[in-house]
Parts: sequence; C-alpha cells; structure tokens
Amino acid sequence: MSKDEEIRNIQTRRRNILFLVQRYLSDNGLYNTAAALASEARLSEEFELCDNVDLDGIYLEYASYYQLKFGKYPKILKKAKPLVKLEVSAQKGKANKKQSKSQTNPTVNHQNELQPQLFKANVQEMPSANKALLDMNNLQVTVRKMETNCHQAETDTLEQRRSGEMLKRLQEVQHGTQGVAGGDMLLSSQEWQNLADLVKSTIMSEELKLRWSDICGNTQAIDIIKEAVLTPLKYPQLFNQDLKPWRSVLLHGPPGSGKTLLAKVLYAETRDKVTFFNITSSVVISKWRGESEKLLKILFFLAQRHAPSIIFLDEIEGLTSKRDRSNDHESSKRFKNELLQLMDGMEQSQGGVFILASTNLPWEIDEAFLRRFEKKLLVQLPNDAERATLIGKLLPPNVRLTTEQMTSLVRLSFNFTGDEIRLACKEIAMQTVRRITKATLKGEKANSEEIPVENAFRQIKPLSLLLMEKHGKWQKEHGS
Repeated sequence: MSKDEEIRNIQTRRRNILFLVQRYLSDNGLYNTAAALASEARLSEEFELCDNVDLDGIYLEYASYYQLKFGKYPKILKKAKPLVKLEVSAQKGKANKKQSKSQTNPTVNHQNELQPQLFKANVQEMPSANKALLDMNNLQVTVRKMETNCHQAETDTLEQRRSGEMLKRLQEVQHGTQGVAGGDMLLSSQEWQNLADLVKSTIMSEELKLRWSDICGNTQAIDIIKEAVLTPLKYPQLFNQDLKPWRSVLLHGPPGSGKTLLAKVLYAETRDKVTFFNITSSVVISKWRGESEKLLKILFFLAQRHAPSIIFLDEIEGLTSKRDRSNDHESSKRFKNELLQLMDGMEQSQGGVFILASTNLPWEIDEAFLRRFEKKLLVQLPNDAERATLIGKLLPPNVRLTTEQMTSLVRLSFNFTGDEIRLACKEIAMQTVRRITKATLKGEKANSEEIPVENAFRQIKPLSLLLMEKHGKWQKEHGS
C-alpha cells in the first residue's frame, strides 16, 4: 500500500467514525451536540450513513466477536485515576502564560510591549482625531458583538425548531401514528423507504389461471375464506361497526394437502380487487438489530394503506414459535411481541386487512398467536369421490382407464394428499415418455402396450397417515 493510499484510508476512517458518532448523538436526542459536531468537523451533507450501519450495531458485533474469540466480553471502560491537585502561584501562572504567548507569536509580544505606551495615557490628553478613531473602533467592535449574538440566537432557535420536529417525527415513527391522518411520514425517511420497497416487492402481480373449481373438497375452508374476503367486497352494506368479517384464518394440515393452493386460488379470484402480500420468513427476518420490527410495522402500514388487502404468511410456525423456549434470542422475542401487537391492533383499525396463514405444525405455535386467529381450519385429505376427480384431471390425455382400473387407483390412493396423487399421475406420464424415448433410440416404433398405472401409485408411500391423526386431534382441542 502506498503512502497516499494509507493517508486516504486514514481520512476515510476518520470521516466514517465522525458520521457514526453524529448519527448516534441524533438517535439519542442530543441534537445540539450532533449539530455542533457536524459543524465543527465539517461533515458534508453530500454523504450519509448506510441503512445497515450504526454505532450501536458495530459495538454489539465487536462484543460478540470478542466473546466468541476470547470467551469473555471486551472491557471498554476502566476507573479513572484520581486527579493530583497542584498549587501554583498566580504570579508564576501569569509569567508562564506571558512566556508561552511570547514564544508562540513574537510579533504579538512586540506589539504588546508598545501598547502600554499608547493606551496608558489619559484619553482626554489624546488628540481629537485619535479619540474619534478609538470611539469608532469601539463602536465597530460593539456592533460586531451584537451581530454575532443575534446570529447565534437565530441559529439556536432554528436548531431547537429542527430538534423539536425531529423528535416529534421520531416519536411518530416509534408509535406508529404515521398515515393516520393521510400522511406518509413513516416513509419520509430514506431508510424506511428502502424497507417499504422491500415489502412492496412481495405484492403479487402475475396472472394465475386458477378457479375455486380446481380445488377438490375442503368446502368449509373455502366458504370461510369467501366470507372473509369476497362477501365484504360484494355486500359491504352487511358489515357495519357491530359486525365485521373474519380478520384472520389459520390453515393447518399435512404437507401437500392444499393449503398453499387455497391461497393461490384466493389470489387468482381477487387479483384485480385486493392487494395480495406473499410474506415469507426471508422478507421479515433481518440480521440487523431492530430492522425486523420495522419491516413488520411497514408491512401492516402498507396493507392498511392499500386496503382491501391480504397478508399471506406461509409456514408461520417459523415466525410464531413458543416464547418460553430458553434458547430464544432477544431479537426473536422482540419480533414476536411486535407481531402480536400489530395483529391485536388490527381489531381497532378500520378494517380491510385479512391475514391468511398456513402451517404444518400448529402445535409449535405460541398460544398468544393462536388466540389472534379467529378461525383455525383443518385442510382435510380428499375422500374417494374427490380422489377420483383428481385422478381424472391429472392423468395424461393419452391414458385411458377402465372402471376397474379407476376403482383400483382410488383404493390405492387412500390417505394420499392431493400433491401425492399429482406425483403418482406424473409418474404415469413419465412412463409414457420413457417408452417413447427408448423406442426412438433403438429406431423402433413405440408399442401401444397398456401402462401399469397401479405400479405408479404403489411407489408412493403416503406420509400423512400419522400426521393426519395428530392434526385431527389438535383440531378437536384448538380448532374453530
């Protein structure tokens, strides 16, 4: 590294540290001190701190690194040594002061030696021109002092006004009062705007060609979801202050039973009428301290602003696990408390926001979150007639089944989820592909033998048999 690069690195490090300290002072309410630091250090408004960097976060990361490496937290402060008082005579102090001044500026010392000869004389004995000049100089000094005081007073007043506005804005951001009166103060900060852009990226806009008829069975879950979303849109006069639609529904069942499919169909049926937020753990979980809570606050703020809207939380057990676990981190507890408050606050809002959540492990969810879901529905496995309908839809067109074959497939697919039936029908289609590709490689014509469709269903081992019993038991104890 050259000397010039080393100097630039030192200057950049010094500038970054000053910006970190200035932001830390502002965040802790020391606005005058922060402004004085920015003025004295000449911090340019051309630069600003990145959104994921702050002094407190750097301190925590350093402490974690130190504790991981050395097995203990770093010692930052130590007791100061007692001050030793030295008694120095006034004359010696004056002499040292005079000597230091003379050593610093010989020209000033020479002028000071001449000043007593000029100003110790009586002012009355001075010529009138010199006296007038002295009065003029004194007047100019007085005017300059007055101008400086006035400018300082204006600066203090402006700084106090800015500090008050910043404090008010900070309080509004912390308490979530932005946008209540139609304003966008929550998104006025660049940091919050970037987080809002991240949340907006979860709004679904692609076109899905799905209908309610594509779902076989689960009529109860479909009816509840329609009551919560479609009925208020079609008949708003039925819902007033005393009667409100369902605000939140939890779908649970074995993997592949169709929980996510219900959400997809709901999005496809309400694409032009409702704003659909597809939220996953990677969106609302951040490694930066306090950012996950901000993302939740912005999510519910945008959902309320774009109402009517739907917030779909897939695999919600990862976000709402039980809070009494000893291995839970502090940030996880803060996140869960924030989500609880936001979901509870929806009851007091004007409405228009519907939460749809799905889980494979409802018994892992904390009881406080379960209470906030007004409906907890079990997504059932398809019965015999529904399985026959699914097999008929999913089989390739070139495969024709007799009545006996269909009866056999329905029997073999007992306790199959909808996704497991899809995999079995896909295996039948792949058997046709294999037969054609093998015949093409040999230069022969593909034979028209019947495909052993039963073998494809026998290869599938249903995983939901034990899980379905557990889900059914949980539904009897906690479902609604």
